[in-house]
Amino acid sequence: ISETEHPRVGTKYRVWPLLEYSWGIDDHELGITHIIRGKDLVKEGKIEQHIWNIYKWKHPELIYYGRLRFQDATLSKSKSRQEVIDGAYSGWDDPRTWSLQSLEKRGIDPRALRKAMLDLGLSVVDISISMKPVYAENRSLKDAEAPRVFFVENPVWLTPVGIPEDVEYAEAPVHPDFPDRGFRKIPIRTEGVDERLGIPQKDFERLDEGTLFRMKDLANFIMKKSEDLEMHFNDLDVRTILDANAPIVHWIPEIGNVNVQLTLIDGSIVMGQAEPSIQNLPVGTFLQFERVGFAKIFEKDGLIKAAFSHK
Repeated sequence: ISETEHPRVGTKYRVWPLLEYSWGIDDHELGITHIIRGKDLVKEGKIEQHIWNIYKWKHPELIYYGRLRFQDATLSKSKSRQEVIDGAYSGWDDPRTWSLQSLEKRGIDPRALRKAMLDLGLSVVDISISMKPVYAENRSLKDAEAPRVFFVENPVWLTPVGIPEDVEYAEAPVHPDFPDRGFRKIPIRTEGVDERLGIPQKDFERLDEGTLFRMKDLANFIMKKSEDLEMHFNDLDVRTILDANAPIVHWIPEIGNVNVQLTLIDGSIVMGQAEPSIQNLPVGTFLQFERVGFAKIFEKDGLIKAAFSHK
């Protein structure tokens, strides 16, 4: 019973339907056949059933599910809302909100999320799962459409020595499984002069003096750290590397590389450079940074901005 004046009918009535009563009436009037809700509302379901029995109405089917928790995601609408309001998050598409907007920005296909949920099924038992099944399904759905691009964070610049004069650029496939899509031409020279090439810091640290390694889709080299960070040309044949079980590293050219800002899942920002071909990809492109992971370009304003999806 409420003595408070109602905004629409004033003080004409004193008794108002309770929440569960209104649910029971609404579900009947709307012709609801199935009600799917969290198991924390089992009591409310019993109250509705009591109301339906009083009116001798047909019962909709009540289906309950337990709490679903992702091991690698913190889901809190109230916390995310406050962080968005305070400006700590860039918006509802910030990856830390784990909202549908944020998953879309990262290039997560709705079908991947749907399949993961259907595979789980409905159970009143609380479930704790990893996002890995979602990522695996997303990879299965979208790998074929993803062009490949070299991206290097904080590159270490090496001077190539002895590359044959007729090798002016590297030819890397747009997609290794679809040769008909062509190749990316990555320049290594300017007017006949070899430009420095950048490799990831972690690769540089594991390549000891004299180590044989391959610059992916270019050539094989010998590391010469003692000679002003040089790498000396060895040969072009990838079989040399395969036979020696030697490392293969991705790289970027000093000439024509493009600045890229990569937003990671935890909201942190990684700055790096990508090969020139990324300039040809439009906003919305789902791509793979080779040996880094999948990402989606969400902005191009001089600086290319991409959101990391998954490995």
